[in-house]
Amino acid sequence: MTRQHWTSAAMALLIGALAPWSAARADFEVTGPDGRRILLKDDGTWRHLDAAAPEPSKEKPAETGEAVLSLERRTEVGPNCRFGLRLVNDFPYEIHSIVPSFAAYRANGVLYETVSVGFVSMKPGNTQYREILFRGITCNEIARVQVNGGDRCVMGDLDRFSSEPGRCLARVRVVPSDLVRFEK
Repeated sequence: MTRQHWTSAAMALLIGALAPWSAARADFEVTGPDGRRILLKDDGTWRHLDAAAPEPSKEKPAETGEAVLSLERRTEVGPNCRFGLRLVNDFPYEIHSIVPSFAAYRANGVLYETVSVGFVSMKPGNTQYREILFRGITCNEIARVQVNGGDRCVMGDLDRFSSEPGRCLARVRVVPSDLVRFEK
């Protein structure tokens, strides 16, 4: 429970407890659980008396950490191309699941194929290695691999019902590769 929620909850309980004495209503001063002085008004409202003490911020705290996706390996497998991918969880929370898509493009800009791979149950500080295979195209024919999707992730405050596209992938930093152009 945040400080603001704790203070609001404490005030609601205190105001509720004082309700039976409503015949003798008047402003009342109390000390909150965080040590700040609070004025309980007889109209049911309250405010902090310490002018120097700032109100708790209602802004969402800045995101800390990141997920880092890198392309580590490229291997010819007959007429196919296999890429090795690594995701590092540098968030302070678990990445329960994220399933990005990887699109292979030819040098002329034409999309050849898109494949997806999932990263799951990654505790903070852990890494996972996955491989993707583009069938029917050699590694030399692939000019670019683009990372897309991943919109149904479960990590931090995001879940599979988050409605805004791109929010999951926005938390993933894609590291450029010397093997092939690799980007979001």
